[in-house]
Amino acid sequence: MGVIFKAEEVSLAFGGIKALDGFSIELEENTITALIGPNGAGKTTFFNVAGGIYPPDGGAVYFRGERVDGLRPDQICMKGLTRTFQIARELGEMSVWENVMLAPKGQVGERVFSSLLRWGTVKKQEKENWEKAEELLKEMGLYEERNELCKNLSAGKRKMLEICRAIMTGPELLMLDEPTAGATVDETKSIMGEIERLREEHGLTFLVVEHKMDVIMNLCNPIYVMYFGRNLAKGDAEAIQHNEQVREVYLGG
Repeated sequence: MGVIFKAEEVSLAFGGIKALDGFSIELEENTITALIGPNGAGKTTFFNVAGGIYPPDGGAVYFRGERVDGLRPDQICMKGLTRTFQIARELGEMSVWENVMLAPKGQVGERVFSSLLRWGTVKKQEKENWEKAEELLKEMGLYEERNELCKNLSAGKRKMLEICRAIMTGPELLMLDEPTAGATVDETKSIMGEIERLREEHGLTFLVVEHKMDVIMNLCNPIYVMYFGRNLAKGDAEAIQHNEQVREVYLGG
């Protein structure tokens, strides 16, 4: 395994407040890495920098050895780095199926002349995307709701849909911002199982921000701890649980 993603000394300030203060992280291929820390530590801000929403004030972000900070979110996604959001951003008035089928990148039929002149290619690609979406919805337990409007889904199902849409972009690295937020116990177990399955069967790499410690401790290795935009600690579940600094500022002493 090699390094698929690396951030070096990333800094970002809003006004006089430093949201990121020299934060660094490195992800190995085919791993599930956690990023934890108290509210306001800078975790989602880092996701926004890595995903191209904010350019950093300093430092650098690399994906597959190529510097990507400063690129637009769509450009970063095209390279194989996809992120989800803390609050699910599904298109509520569209069905589950329609939301998923919007996600694949490079769809030939999206361009007017291509859809007219390359009809065979469009149909072939559409069939492949259709089959991939069908399989994915079944794997994620959403197939029975495929025709349901997304606004009617439970919070946990919306999170599953977010992951489905992200997978349909064909990523190599998935950055999940609180993937089990609002999910029931059973939904949380399903989401955890799918993340592990996707890593094992498809070789995906994950960076997960999550506040449910049972999820983090049972699913992720290594675990990075962020505090006031800085690196506080890194280690496996046992090391993090026994780190006195982490216990003091995050795990409750």
